[in-house]
Amino acid sequence: MTEKQAKITKKQQELLNRKLAPIYRNIGGLTFAIGLVALVAGLKIDRIYNTRPIFTLVFIGVSFPLVLFLNSRILRKRIAKAIEEIKRDSTN
Repeated sequence: MTEKQAKITKKQQELLNRKLAPIYRNIGGLTFAIGLVALVAGLKIDRIYNTRPIFTLVFIGVSFPLVLFLNSRILRKRIAKAIEEIKRDSTN
């Protein structure tokens, strides 16, 4: 742990977990939606150009780094915001 990261109590950790639960559900939904869009788009383009698995595999392959990037970016922002709220509430 760095100096910047202060330890949080067990109660604060429980509050943080409750605040982050809906965010984790949203991340799961976003992951599913991006994967589904990549699959459907790939299958459609493959059907149009009669190139069976090529576009589907490419789109699904591209969706992995996209999902990782978006998830990490969203989670970092939301976790930092939730920690700040909990620390602010605990000092008041």
